[in-house]
Amino acid sequence: MMHDVYIHDIGTALGGITERNDAATLGQSEAECQRLADKIGIHSRPIAAPDQYTSDLARAATEALLAQTVVPTESVGALLVCTQTPDHLIPGVSSRLHGQLGFPQDCFVLDINQGCSGFVVGCQVIANWLRTAGGNGILVNADTYSKLIRRGDLTTRALFGDAAAATLYSTQRKGLRLLDCRSYADGSGYDAFVARGSALRTDTGTPNGICMDGPGILNFALRKVPEAITLTLDAHGLRLTQLHAVLFHQANSFMVGQLARKLKLATEQVPQNCMNLGNTVSASIPLLLKEQMNGLRRGDLVMAVGFGVGLSWGVTLLEYVGND
Repeated sequence: MMHDVYIHDIGTALGGITERNDAATLGQSEAECQRLADKIGIHSRPIAAPDQYTSDLARAATEALLAQTVVPTESVGALLVCTQTPDHLIPGVSSRLHGQLGFPQDCFVLDINQGCSGFVVGCQVIANWLRTAGGNGILVNADTYSKLIRRGDLTTRALFGDAAAATLYSTQRKGLRLLDCRSYADGSGYDAFVARGSALRTDTGTPNGICMDGPGILNFALRKVPEAITLTLDAHGLRLTQLHAVLFHQANSFMVGQLARKLKLATEQVPQNCMNLGNTVSASIPLLLKEQMNGLRRGDLVMAVGFGVGLSWGVTLLEYVGND
C-alpha cells in the first residue's frame, strides 16, 4: 500500500551567538559593511558557540519538535539528519541523536551529506520511505558552517548562519501534503563550492575552509531553478500565479530577488527571513516554512526550492490540507 505523506510541524534551534555584519565584527569600514549588508540583505546571523556543534543544534530542534507535537519517540520509524558539518566523520550525527533521545532500535537511521538543496533531497528520501512503511519520521536539517569559514573571507563570513530544523513527516492526514518532490544534480560543478582541507583529502595550494564561486553559483541557479519549477508546475497543470508562496533557499536576499524577478513572481509570493538568520544551508527552507505555516489556508499551494553546493537543486510542491 502506498501512503500519502504530510508535514505536520517543525521544531527549530539557532546558534547561541549573534554575529553582526558591522565594522566591529568584520574589520572593515562602517560604509563598506553597510554596503555589503544592503546588497546581500543579511545584517546579522546566529552562529554556534565554540562548544556548540551540529548535534547540539539538531538535538535542540528535535526536542522542540517532540515537545510541541507530543509525538512519543517510540512511534518514530525514521530519523534522517541532513548535514555537511558532522561532529565526527564517523559515526553520523543521526546515530548520536538516536542515542541521546532514545528512539527505538528498529528506527531507520541515516545521515545525508547535502547542502542547500538538502531539505528537498531529505524530503524525497523520507517521503519514499514513509510511502511504503507508513507511520512517522523526522528529518533534521542542521549545519554549523561558521566552523569552516575563513575569518578574513567576507564573501562567505557575512553570509552563513548556524541553525537546525526538525520536521515531522507522517502518513496521517494533517498539515502539508507532499504533491511532488524532485531533485537534480550536476557534479561537473563540484569545485564551485568546496570546504578545502575539511576531511581526508589534502588540498594543496588553497587555504583551508570554504571556497565559493559566488557568481558561478548565481548563474547556475538562474539557469536551472526556473526550469525545474516550470517542469514541476507543468506536471500538475499549474501556473506560478496559483502558488501561495515560493520558499527559496535563503542564500541571500540578492539571489532570491534575482530568481523572483526572472520568474516574474509577486513580492508577496516570495517571503524572506535571511536578514537576521543569514544562509543557514539546508535548514533555511524549513525555518522559513515554519514561519509561514500558521498563515496558510486549506488548499494553499506552497513550493520549496533548494539549490547550491554539489551542484544540486530541487523542488517540493506542497498543499495545505488543514489541521482538523
